[in-house]
Amino acid sequence: MPSDNDKCAKMAHDEVATGCRLATLRKRSQVDFEIEFFERILSRDPNYVEVLMNLGDLFTKKGCHRRALQVDLRLARLCPKNAEVMYNLACSHALLHHAADAVAALREAVKLGFHDLEYLLSDPDLAAVRPHPGFQRLVAELAGHPGTQHVL
Repeated sequence: MPSDNDKCAKMAHDEVATGCRLATLRKRSQVDFEIEFFERILSRDPNYVEVLMNLGDLFTKKGCHRRALQVDLRLARLCPKNAEVMYNLACSHALLHHAADAVAALREAVKLGFHDLEYLLSDPDLAAVRPHPGFQRLVAELAGHPGTQHVL
């Protein structure tokens, strides 16, 4: 039979071990937790569109732009007629300074129904492509003035 000292030592060890696990969990951000959660779901269902959309947003929030782009490219293959998917793909390209690809994805988003000019002009994800001539033309077209440059 273990002595009281042995029991206390085991309890202290368990508390330290539990404390370490809790400390590790506390260091992880909510975004990290959600990424891990959604990646587990995708391991069971790799084409779960809603989960992929959430995961792409989380990667962007975390600054993992290459990973976000991979998710958005996958979504574009799964949902080629979805304006939101194409817009998000444009944002991922823009954050990686792939201006031509970003503009092409934005054009596709517009073809599919995206027409929020104000949002297009204010979205910080698109800042790197705003000076691009293709972006300027797209803005002019959306503003109803094809062939003119929109000063940003």
